[in-house]
Amino acid sequence: MKIFLTGLILAFLIGYTTSSLLSPQRIKAQLDKAASHIHKDISVTFESAELSLADGILPRFSVVIKQVRMESDQACWMSPLLEIDEMRLPISLWGLLTKAPPIKVIDTDNVKLTLRGTVEACEKQKQEVAKHQEDTPAPLVTLSPSEQADKYRNDVRGLRIRSFKIISAQYPQYPSELLNFKANVKSFEPRVVEVHAKTNLLRDDMVGDYLSHANLFLEYKEMPEQSLQAHFFGNWREGHYSVIAHYSLVDHLLNIETDMKHIPLSQVLRVLQKYDLVSKELNGKQVWVSAKARLSGEAEKLKNAPFEVKDFRIEGDLGEMSVEQASFTSVDPLRYKPFLIDIKNMRIDKLMSFINRPSKARVFGDLGSFTGQAEFVSERDIRMVGEHQGLQFIFSNKSQREMQIVDRISGEMSLKGDTWNIAVNRAEPRGGNFIGNIKVKADRDFKDVVLNTNIDEATLAPSVQALMTNGGEIGVLSLNAEARLKENKISYIKGTAQVSSADVEGMAFGKAKAKFDLKQGEVVIHAQTQSLSVEQESPGADVLEQVVPTGWWTDDKLAMKDIHGEFHWKTNESLQWIGFESTFNKDAKLATAGSWNEFGQLKGTVNIKDGKTSKKFQIGGTRDLPTFAEDGPRGSRK
Repeated sequence: MKIFLTGLILAFLIGYTTSSLLSPQRIKAQLDKAASHIHKDISVTFESAELSLADGILPRFSVVIKQVRMESDQACWMSPLLEIDEMRLPISLWGLLTKAPPIKVIDTDNVKLTLRGTVEACEKQKQEVAKHQEDTPAPLVTLSPSEQADKYRNDVRGLRIRSFKIISAQYPQYPSELLNFKANVKSFEPRVVEVHAKTNLLRDDMVGDYLSHANLFLEYKEMPEQSLQAHFFGNWREGHYSVIAHYSLVDHLLNIETDMKHIPLSQVLRVLQKYDLVSKELNGKQVWVSAKARLSGEAEKLKNAPFEVKDFRIEGDLGEMSVEQASFTSVDPLRYKPFLIDIKNMRIDKLMSFINRPSKARVFGDLGSFTGQAEFVSERDIRMVGEHQGLQFIFSNKSQREMQIVDRISGEMSLKGDTWNIAVNRAEPRGGNFIGNIKVKADRDFKDVVLNTNIDEATLAPSVQALMTNGGEIGVLSLNAEARLKENKISYIKGTAQVSSADVEGMAFGKAKAKFDLKQGEVVIHAQTQSLSVEQESPGADVLEQVVPTGWWTDDKLAMKDIHGEFHWKTNESLQWIGFESTFNKDAKLATAGSWNEFGQLKGTVNIKDGKTSKKFQIGGTRDLPTFAEDGPRGSRK
């Protein structure tokens, strides 16, 4: 009984002493004192601290600190605010008994770091500090680096954080999160610290984070010099990437090497567009990019640091582009040495979609593909040489359409300063022929375009000819012309055109030629043809029979020759014909003049001379249904 009472009293004294020494109030007081010595520029507060003797059902001796808040106004630290919901400091009983450091690891669940400052604020603080140091004498006594290290040294070897969120106040919409963050001190002398973590920094919220895991590894060491090594790697959707960086704290040199393979370009653009690094108009769907890059320079002068790109490749629906090597001498402003881009089957319609310009002129079908090479000397000196395949032109007539496919177009395109030069020296229209060249000169935005054509021979596919002539055909066309367009309006045009023959809806034209020019805002065309033969069953015969004497028809045909006159054409679809004449024989002639407006309404006259007989008709109606009223006592014929 005496032994039992003695044990009970000793247990009471030990428990009372322990509860007194390790009470929440005493623990909080000790932590407040320790927190005040962390750093003069760091303020530390916490809500409560207590001793925990278990972790669930398992025994565990640790100090639990809740609602920790650490903050600093240092601009060059980005004015950080660190918030921790719960911090656990496991205490080693063996350490307490042997007087060894009792705390070696810190455990936390959720940590949030908010960077409230900006780079501009840091630069401003640097300038103020530099000015203050010029006006302030150096202190008489300073602590050496080793003394400072000894003063604040502790033996904590590990930090574990389940979820570590980092938020920039400048970009609050783009937070980052590190999972299973672990920091371990491998050595105190010399100092070696390792950090491991996982992250979903590049996660696509629409498809879930399982497609974009990333791993982070950091190593800080003091021997043979102070340096920081980082390795960031993982998968990004169906591709993967690796970034290795080495930073020397002695000379502040930063070396970065990256390797990306089959990364979705849409994801890369999304990240770059968030920070306004590329145009938000770009659309990289179904396009993948691979590349290797290397950058080296002073950390504070990275914008002016040189970097190299190797094995750059873009592939997908867009086609393929590759660069074996490109050297950049500066990021801001962007400067680079001349480099070559190999292009294979670049789909022009996909390219237009990539830059969000999907609309195209109605005259085009498929825009085809380009294969060739582009040389970039500078953003104002670019040259492309290659071959375009599969360009389609749409021809329509009476609600029917036919496609003229150009199998190949060879030429080159260059930008010098603010001027584009395009030269087409070979074309192969399917089912047709092309001999000649086309040259285009334009400003950077193609608002001022000069076109030169020298075509010796050109023919279209038979199916296109049949559509445009209602079953007929068009002979060989030759064209020599120069035109200028400003803001999509013709400001100058001059040239000649000639066609060997044409059969249009039962009307057969002989050799025809035209000379055209621009006068007072109108395109003036001087046209002439050697002959015209009109079949009795053609639509043209229905019109001509209303004014031409029946004696002019022979064997159900009307044969005229030496037809000539002028057309005056305006862009609003109005047309005027002046002084058109044709000859049936030396005593029989037809002359006409007139116009139609933008609504297709006709007006004009037709004069017929047949020997000593003359007749005059007034033209009315529309282009689709013309009417003729004869002057004089005979009245009108319709």
